[in-house]
Amino acid sequence: MSPAESEDWKKRLKALGISRKRGKKKKEEDLLRKVKRDPRKVESGRGGEDLASSLLEENSLLILARNVRYPNGEIDIIADDSGTTVFVEVKRRRDSSLGSPAEAVTRTKRLRVVRAARRWLAAHPSRARSVRFDVVAVLGDPPAVTWIKDAFGADGGA
Repeated sequence: MSPAESEDWKKRLKALGISRKRGKKKKEEDLLRKVKRDPRKVESGRGGEDLASSLLEENSLLILARNVRYPNGEIDIIADDSGTTVFVEVKRRRDSSLGSPAEAVTRTKRLRVVRAARRWLAAHPSRARSVRFDVVAVLGDPPAVTWIKDAFGADGGA
């Protein structure tokens, strides 16, 4: 269909009183701003991520990025472990009354991390050689930190 035919088609629909309703195109930033975040939880989460980053750096991992967000997923930490790209989910809990922090990384959360990792790898294809998904669980105050290497696979399973 030529551009002229396309415009003609639109004019005919308009003359008949038929209009297409379109949703507003939303940018990723707009979608992310709509998420309401409790400042106390954000600060606590940031503290957990700081602890996790320190742990990873102490174990010779190079931090590539932190808090990478997409509309359909988020990655807390992306690191390089001797050529392996490591996507790290950090989960912090004050106490274990609701279960351990590692248990809070549900299948849904794992799938969101995997989707975000795929988007990040699409933008950084040279990093896709070897990939691993880890979980860093932070419990209590003073914090007890547990690093679970290769916690789940690219299918989001345990």
